[in-house]
Amino acid sequence: MINDEETSIQTLAAEYVLGTLDKDERETVEARRVNEPMLEQAIVNWQAHFAGLNDYAQDAEPREGLFEEILAKLDQRTNKNPVSNNSLNSAASAVVVEMEAMRIKMKRWRLGAFGASAIAACLAIFMVVKPPIAPAVQANAPFVAVFQADDKQPAFIMSLDIETRQLTVRPVTAQGQEAGKTYQLWIKADEIGPAPRSLGLLANVAAPIQKQINYDPAVIRHATFGISVEPAGGSPTGVPTGPAIHGRLYPTSL
Repeated sequence: MINDEETSIQTLAAEYVLGTLDKDERETVEARRVNEPMLEQAIVNWQAHFAGLNDYAQDAEPREGLFEEILAKLDQRTNKNPVSNNSLNSAASAVVVEMEAMRIKMKRWRLGAFGASAIAACLAIFMVVKPPIAPAVQANAPFVAVFQADDKQPAFIMSLDIETRQLTVRPVTAQGQEAGKTYQLWIKADEIGPAPRSLGLLANVAAPIQKQINYDPAVIRHATFGISVEPAGGSPTGVPTGPAIHGRLYPTSL
């Protein structure tokens, strides 16, 4: 059965990925994930799980001139009753400040409500789908790696079938490179040498990219993968030369 500690870690990881934690809570999670592999893996899994939500999120802005319209209406109320103009001006200012505070609270409430609903739904799936006793990871289990810089949204997500050695790289927030630049995929493991080895270019990031790799499954399982920005045609030195983001493989459990 899933114990309380594991459920707590999954919930915390989901809240972290959704962005519903405050600054102090996020800093605590970031410090813990360095030393807690279970929390780190949960965060990576939730990042992959929630990545598709970005396709449904749309920005919403108030119409142009709305704030000026509110101020104009407040001025009209003030002009109709000039007896206590100063007090009314103070009251109008207080109303504007209160409205802004309410707007911020409403935004936080909506985010919190969405986050709580998403976490509850996904935890329900997690509890139903995950077997009562976690088996040892099999050689042919599907794996996933998330590539992101710092605290940003994932740029790429890579899935890998170790049995067939077929990998698929899916762009999430990554955009096409400027002219003369391209993305390049790398693998790094002690068994294959001190330097990273190229797995080819990721030239077209408008769609998932599939590649076949020929390294031993045991090497692949514990390797580090990287995606760097290189000149068109690939690195001229055979090793990464531009900015790079890295990811490690984790077995999927959702």
